[in-house]
Amino acid sequence: MRKLLFALLLLALSAGSAAAHGDIAKLPDSVQIMQYKMLLYMNADDADTKNKLAMAYFRTGKLTEAAGELNAVLAKDPGNFDALDGMGIILLRQNKAEDGLRYLKRAAAVNDKDMMLQAHLSLAYQQLKQPDQAAEAMKKAEQSAATPEAAAEIQKEIQLITKS
Repeated sequence: MRKLLFALLLLALSAGSAAAHGDIAKLPDSVQIMQYKMLLYMNADDADTKNKLAMAYFRTGKLTEAAGELNAVLAKDPGNFDALDGMGIILLRQNKAEDGLRYLKRAAAVNDKDMMLQAHLSLAYQQLKQPDQAAEAMKKAEQSAATPEAAAEIQKEIQLITKS
């Protein structure tokens, strides 16, 4: 009975947010966290939802919680691109560039064409005081940006990761 009530609540919240706000990702991070947790209550093994929850935690500065979600994904799927990339940026935020770079390189082995991954690699190389590699990765990121909006997203991402 409890699960049924919970499912109905989740359905009501999801329907209301979809009509008013679009997908969950457009809601405030605190609401995203609540909704992703509810989705995981229904399906605890959903890697995509765990990755999204981790990034909501990341944006709110809850790095331990974010890393916990990503580690759970990586325990089941060591090659999960989003979890590898996410762990990389968590470590960059913590100024652990060597460790972050290891995760980012693993993510690059899965998909080295991802625009944001290249921006993340650039940040890792900057932290490691390797300007040539940083510039090369940023050049790849910028070349991948098909629109001015995408280029602006790179700058927003850099600000998000480097904020204290």
